[in-house]
Amino acid sequence: MKTEEIFFIVRIEVKTEHGHIDETLQEMERTSRFFITNTPKVKVLTSEILSTKTRNLKNRNHGA
Repeated sequence: MKTEEIFFIVRIEVKTEHGHIDETLQEMERTSRFFITNTPKVKVLTSEILSTKTRNLKNRNHGA
């Protein structure tokens, strides 16, 4: 088997009770889990969140 690095970009939309996005990010990074599992031909060695970023919802396209 050979070792490869694969990068996934994921967007997650959440509803939060926190007053500030920084608090939401801190809680998500501290307590949430994501899973990338093995397949019959691929064994996952490690995974990690490389960075977090927020986007201003005013910039979001609502189909208008």
